[in-house]
Amino acid sequence: MPRATPGWSHWVHRREVWWAALFTLVFSVVSSLVAITAKQRPMLQVGQVAKYPVVARVEFRAIDPEKTFKKKTDARDREPAYYTPNEQYLAEVQERLLGLVQLGNKESIDQISESERQTLQITPRGLDTLRLYVTNPQQTPTWEQLVGQFMEDFAGIAALDDEQAKIEADPQQRAAKIVINHPTLGLKDRYDNDLINAHTDQKALAKRVTALANRFTSDLRQTVVAVVMQNPRPIYRLDTEETQRVRLQRFEEEKPVEMIYRPGSVVVKAGDKVQSLDLLVLEQEQQAYLSQIGPWGRWMTMGGLAGLITLIGTGLWGYILAYNPRVVTNPMRGVAILTLLLACQAMAVLGTGLAPKFVFVTAVFPILLTGIILTIAYNQRFALGIGAVLSLVVLVSLNRSLGFGVVILTGLCVAVALLHDVRNRSTLVKVGLWSGVSMGAAMLLQGMALRPLHLPDEVSRIGIDAFLVLGTGFVAGLVVQGVLPWIETLFNVTTSMTLRELNDASHPLLRRLAQEAPGTYQHSLRMADMSEAAADSIGANGLLCKVGAMYHDMGKVNKPMYFVENQGDGPNRHNKLSPAMSLLIIVGHVKDGMEMAREYGLPRPLRHFIESHHGTTLVEYFYHAAKQRREAEDKPAPTEFEFRYPGPKPQTKEAAILMLCDGVESAARTLDEPTSTRIEQLVHAIANKRLMDGQFDECSITLQDLHKIEQSLVKTLCATYHSRIKYPGGKQEQPTPTEDAAPQDNAAAS
Repeated sequence: MPRATPGWSHWVHRREVWWAALFTLVFSVVSSLVAITAKQRPMLQVGQVAKYPVVARVEFRAIDPEKTFKKKTDARDREPAYYTPNEQYLAEVQERLLGLVQLGNKESIDQISESERQTLQITPRGLDTLRLYVTNPQQTPTWEQLVGQFMEDFAGIAALDDEQAKIEADPQQRAAKIVINHPTLGLKDRYDNDLINAHTDQKALAKRVTALANRFTSDLRQTVVAVVMQNPRPIYRLDTEETQRVRLQRFEEEKPVEMIYRPGSVVVKAGDKVQSLDLLVLEQEQQAYLSQIGPWGRWMTMGGLAGLITLIGTGLWGYILAYNPRVVTNPMRGVAILTLLLACQAMAVLGTGLAPKFVFVTAVFPILLTGIILTIAYNQRFALGIGAVLSLVVLVSLNRSLGFGVVILTGLCVAVALLHDVRNRSTLVKVGLWSGVSMGAAMLLQGMALRPLHLPDEVSRIGIDAFLVLGTGFVAGLVVQGVLPWIETLFNVTTSMTLRELNDASHPLLRRLAQEAPGTYQHSLRMADMSEAAADSIGANGLLCKVGAMYHDMGKVNKPMYFVENQGDGPNRHNKLSPAMSLLIIVGHVKDGMEMAREYGLPRPLRHFIESHHGTTLVEYFYHAAKQRREAEDKPAPTEFEFRYPGPKPQTKEAAILMLCDGVESAARTLDEPTSTRIEQLVHAIANKRLMDGQFDECSITLQDLHKIEQSLVKTLCATYHSRIKYPGGKQEQPTPTEDAAPQDNAAAS
């Protein structure tokens, strides 16, 4: 008869189903809110080139970006430039004019050199006039007053440098005037016909100066002009900061031009660069659309989006429940994955909102990061499935095309496929690099197939995007390498790179074990070789088994002489102890080992080898010794429960392999003649005993796995205890028995 399908009651009463339902609910609610938030803002940015036309969905009145921008630009360009006085030059001219009065100290024109007379164009009558100001300095107006009045008029001349004069004279210059900041009169307008080039229009400048010198007597006018025109320079310089401020203010104050957009009319043309006004129009279109569909339409839109996210979330956690149920049976693992997925979606949406031009970076990076992290924490199949679903969530949230999804999935698949094991620091960098290369190739292909190549610079933009996704993959590998210790702690995993570091003989714990318990250290070395080969035979993690074997008996460091491998030829200390006391010492090495592991910060997977390598097995030697003593004293025999290890039982295949290797290695050392047949019988007997004792009930090991492990252990032990050639004239060395050193039970011997 076919097996009956489990009913609803079966699923309802399963704890992991309820956890999966809770995670689905939380994921759907939070992810829907993130997706709805992304839908409410246009994924465009100022300066970004629109690849496709953006059209209006409804009729609305809004600013015409093109006409408004032109109007604002014209208003800005018509705003005059602002100039500040060349105070140094004006001070020099004033100082030279004030110094003319010193010529009045000369008694005659002959006391002035010929060259100075020609330069100043001074005449005898002019000298007599200057002498009057010397002999009668209080006359009205004074020489200082005359010079001051002249300088006020002189500062009103808009004499510019060559560059600014040419700019202001340019026919394309829309401003019809400039504004000068007069030293005493403040801001004054000067139109184009008032401007003078101080370098090329010296005749015009001299003419203006001559006109201003009329306030002096006729015999001094030419002298004043000669003094001013000795080294003419610009009277005004451009005030760049004030000019930009005023023009920007004028640009902002100019009122926009409104127009009516019909449904289907183009808001942003394909190939145009997005301006700030375009974003404002798009926001107004969004408001008009929401207003037209009304509250029910908005709720329907959000409900539909939330429904899509809920369907995806249900499939996501259903997949996790079906193929990796330990995630939902362990709430902390579920919370970690839930947080990782939501953070990835939020990072993609937020990053794209801030920099829409770099969407291939902001959306690809978190997905690739999540895929690599899940591969390290779990396995490739699980990471690929979750990464694919997460890609779908991001595509829905960002409203992206299928071609975009192909690029993401290409990088994700390559990264997951190449990440078999993190054995060295360069592995993650290589994985990120090859993932980036594959995404770059996919970007080129989807760009050539789907993007509008007729737009200007679109071909070069495809190449830039390909380079960006290549760099994104490389950076993702570097980031994961940097946060790898946190990943191991959060997901309770240990990578091969960390295991290799822990397997270094210079590690403080291993050095202490080798120095204080050398016999146990040698036992651990043999165990490491046996367990690694056995794990490799069934496809388990051989490196994890090897490192776990090196640390599994670490607790024996506290009392090394109570274990047979460390006693040598010395007495057996258990002979002076009661079976109960010996039991406490033997069992205590597990507890001591766990305390040392926590003290030295060993990762949780390695600590499990320490606590589970004996499981809940019976300490047979001391149990039988206690039983014999009770019988001799005519007392009830002790129960087996009192003489069992506290556990737990092995939870993984690797821990089960170590348990089996520990028992086999200890027992094999007691064989008088370790032939291949005896070894094979011994291994099978111990494996069957552990199986019947229920020690493998809590791990996923199978009978087929046990058979392969037995074959591997037999092969390793036969290679270790091989027969030796008897040399002529010598005796064949016999193995030293261990019966007198310690009890034969594997618990006491190891």
